[in-house]
Amino acid sequence: MHTFTKSTLIGATMLTAASAASADIVNEYLLSDELTITENASKVQNFSTLIAAVKAAGLDDDLMGEGPYTVFAPTDAAFAALPEGALDNLMKPENISQLEALVKAHVVPGIVTSEDIDLAALGNDNVEINEMDVEVTEGKILMDSLIETNIAVEKLGDSFYVSAYREALAADEHEASIIEANIMNSNGVIHVIDTVLTPDS
Repeated sequence: MHTFTKSTLIGATMLTAASAASADIVNEYLLSDELTITENASKVQNFSTLIAAVKAAGLDDDLMGEGPYTVFAPTDAAFAALPEGALDNLMKPENISQLEALVKAHVVPGIVTSEDIDLAALGNDNVEINEMDVEVTEGKILMDSLIETNIAVEKLGDSFYVSAYREALAADEHEASIIEANIMNSNGVIHVIDTVLTPDS
């Protein structure tokens, strides 16, 4: 598992998609900051399950649109760690609305880079990130996903963590780690995470 250091994260905002990706991203040389989120994610093996879910939910055109979006993208390994049969069940036609909600829970309208998270974490109240109003509470930065479920991002030490925020979430509890930050696309940014977020239904 690769974790960015603080200095790497702060400098990463200006990187292109190809240079921001690590050896953990299969076919990372195919990435380009001139391509959309869907186009880039389709080029690497790490996101094959995510792309299948995005297409099944009918959201591939949205993520090829103007945006901008910030996508917290679970890897194939993250989807494989779901309870047996859970993903297959979500992919059934009768459950597409649930699949759509799951995918949308990983997408924030607007661009939020690791540098933005780093700076916003210093605030004590509501702050503005790239014209987005976000709330800072208990050290967590809260942002609305596309289903208006808060995504909570927190920096601890040199690592970044993300969760589908719940009031009852303990201060030291997190759902996922950001294992690759700031993969830049023409319509937003991808942060790679190691666990599928599970928002409240």
